[in-house]
Amino acid sequence: MNKIVTLYILNRKQDTAVWLTSLVAITLLLLRVKITHSMYLLFLIWNLFLAIVPYLLSSNIHNNFFNTSKKIQNTFYALLWLLFIPNTFYILTDFTHLHFKNTFQFGLDLLIISSFSFAGFYVGLLSLYHMHHLTMAKYGNKTGNLFILSMSFLSAFGIYLGRVLRFNSWDIISKPLQLAYNCIYALFSFETILYTLQLGIIILISYVLFYYWKQNKNNS
Repeated sequence: MNKIVTLYILNRKQDTAVWLTSLVAITLLLLRVKITHSMYLLFLIWNLFLAIVPYLLSSNIHNNFFNTSKKIQNTFYALLWLLFIPNTFYILTDFTHLHFKNTFQFGLDLLIISSFSFAGFYVGLLSLYHMHHLTMAKYGNKTGNLFILSMSFLSAFGIYLGRVLRFNSWDIISKPLQLAYNCIYALFSFETILYTLQLGIIILISYVLFYYWKQNKNNS
């Protein structure tokens, strides 16, 4: 209960940080459009929007956690959150769109993609932080920690499905059979396992560091 109260008090500050980091990233991208007269990388705005969706969902679940009349809504939002949470960390893989044209533009593109990646990764960690605290509050610390471990590697697998196999979150509705077949097939691929382990470890370590930073910050 105390953990949820603490999270509630800090939620407004977190919202400010989310919108500020997003605004900085978008401003840099619009500056690039102005300088280069190119629309390249504008897709990063859409990717950032998809990254913010799970944060909005987890915030809503958190705010209505003790409202019994919202139980069905919270369950529905939690399922949507599971589908969208990989999008927060997926944006980190957008560095594949970084190409060298000249030194100035390469540096600018590196800064822009880095800013979007930071914003997306940051909201992802905050969203995990929401759900981690709620899981611990309801089921205990061990279950909460197991939840984070599972979500780190499930998110990494989701990134593989998106970046390598080119599936989207909504393909679970538009292409359920194809998605299910590819998921099962991918589980037996060494490439998939290695990709998932590498990214999963990065997400897990990042979250653990983020979690202890937040805890120390809250206790100070």
